[in-house]
Amino acid sequence: MISSNINEILLKNQINNTIHNRSYSNSFLTSLLDTKVEEGKVRTTDFTYENIKGISLEEIEQVFTTEEDKDKAKNLRLASMFTEDKYLGEALFNTVMGKPFNLGYSYLFDIYEDKHSFLESILNSKRSLSDLLHDSISKKIINPENQNSADVIPKEYLDEILLEVNSFNFISALSKTSKDQYGRYKDEDDKDYFFLYNDYNLKYQELMYKYEDNKTIERNLLNQFK
Repeated sequence: MISSNINEILLKNQINNTIHNRSYSNSFLTSLLDTKVEEGKVRTTDFTYENIKGISLEEIEQVFTTEEDKDKAKNLRLASMFTEDKYLGEALFNTVMGKPFNLGYSYLFDIYEDKHSFLESILNSKRSLSDLLHDSISKKIINPENQNSADVIPKEYLDEILLEVNSFNFISALSKTSKDQYGRYKDEDDKDYFFLYNDYNLKYQELMYKYEDNKTIERNLLNQFK
């Protein structure tokens, strides 16, 4: 189920790009839906952001020889599709790179769900991000056996791949909200919420560090040529 869901995500004719009353970048939409994003680019078996970014499902099947490598490439391609902000894209890519396939997919499932909650909190004034995050964490506590690695990323979340978000605002909002909430549950007897909110906070702190590191590295490289 996992691989078939990723195939659905990567195949251009299985992503519905009809999004009403929201703006998105035409160039990003084109690069996402086009199976040949960079015409003539030679793909290798390297698991680098530059090689995986824009790779098509067909190219993954042709270039990578083992099923393990193909699944890893699909996971990383899914990570690279999350945003057109290359700093956040590379941060997500490097995070997923260091995880086994199932854990990487589970991580991506959570990230896509968080992006949905972030956008929903902006578009729906009746639901705050803390409310939506609480709903998500409650589901994990109520049904801890439900592993995201076996879940299908909802169609609604896939549509939102095409939506631009301010990456710094997205990371900061999730980090701050989870930190505020785990502080709220710190002194309660039931520690499940506290631990899960703390995990969320640490996850987004790590992303923030990687995001800032990527910006610093590029800035330093550019300064070398001044």
